[in-house]
This record gives sequence, structure tokens and C-alpha cells, in this order.
Amino acid sequence: MLPMSPTRSSRRRRSGMPCRAVVVLAAVAVASLLASCGATDIPAPRRTVTVTVDPPSAPASPAAPPATTPPATTTTTPAVPTALAAGKQRGAPKSFDEAEGRIDKAAPAPSVGAAFRSPTGNIVCHRTGASAVACEVQQGRIPPPLPSICPPGGATDIGRIELAVGGARPVCNTDSIRAGSEPALGYGSRTQPSGTTACLSESTGVTCIELTGRHGFFLARGTFVTF
Repeated sequence: MLPMSPTRSSRRRRSGMPCRAVVVLAAVAVASLLASCGATDIPAPRRTVTVTVDPPSAPASPAAPPATTPPATTTTTPAVPTALAAGKQRGAPKSFDEAEGRIDKAAPAPSVGAAFRSPTGNIVCHRTGASAVACEVQQGRIPPPLPSICPPGGATDIGRIELAVGGARPVCNTDSIRAGSEPALGYGSRTQPSGTTACLSESTGVTCIELTGRHGFFLARGTFVTF
């Protein structure tokens, strides 16, 4: 009797591994492959860092310039020379010293105060302050020795002289200081001492001086002198 040939299944069992072993080996191989490729390394989550940044500060406003007070606006009268003459100047003193000497020799009139007129009434004078006096001529106004004395648009001749500490100033006036009630200052008489001004009435005209500034004037019909 011939021996029986092994069956196909018996040959499979002899020639290879069991199926379960093959599956296990395949799983190990896959795990090794994944490990060699780093597939099993899971990256750690990144830390989130919050940085707080302060907002940029606003640029400083430029400092305001200190407030300044505008200078006060003043109106000045154009300067007029303190030594002027016009007309015939008959009987007029030529300097302050000469005028002061004449006044000192005259007797004061007791009835004359801050205002007076010449005996003819043509010249009227008013003391306008402790150191100021003005005299005005009614007839015989005087052409100005300088064109700049009379401003444009007004009178073109001089009718009044105004005296203060700074000097005597001819005025091309359109107004008048005359009140009509001024007492007469007789010829050869002077005003009562008051303040720093004094006036003398003479037949040739009226002379006034201011003692502090040492200025004065002479005024008559058609003529004047300032010094």
C-alpha cells in the first residue's frame, strides 16, 4: 500500500507561520515604521504669551506764549520849537529872564484870579492848571511862522498861545476860551501868585511865564514871541 501524500492544509502548516503570528508581526512592523518616521511624536502645544503695550502718549502741546498787554495808544502833538516869533514884536521880551524880571517888578492885582482880560478886552487869559495858562487874541490873529503849526482842514492863523512846563505852543484855534466875565488886569499889573505861572499886562501886550520849565510867551495884536 502506497503511503498517502500530505494534504494541502498540512503542507501550509508545515511550510509557514500560523496566521495569527503573521498578523502580530505585521502590526509590529508597522509600529516600528511609524516610530522611525517620528509619526508617534505629537508636538506639544505652543505657549501663548500676551504682551500688553501701552498706547503711545499724545505729543505735548506747545506752551502758549505768555499773554502780553498791548501798549497803550497815545496821541501826541507834533513838537513845536519853543523859540518862535511872528509880527513886529514891539515891546516883547526876548528871553525868560527878561520876562521874569519885568513881572517881578510889577505889583499884583488883588482882584484878579485865574482869569483876566487886557484893559481893551482884546486879549483874554485863563489859568488852566497849577502850571499852565493860555491867552487868546480876538483881533489881530497872526500868520504862522512855520507851515506845520496849523494842521490842514482847520484855521490857518494863530489866535491862542498855550503855556505849560514843556514850553509855549501857538495854536491855530477855531474855539475860544473867552467867557465874557473876565476881570481887567490893568497895565503894569501882574496876576496874584498862584501855582508856577504868572502874567503881566502892559500897553504893548501880555506876557506870561512858567517858573518850573522856565518858558514863556508874549502876545499882542498881530504879533507873538515864545521863549
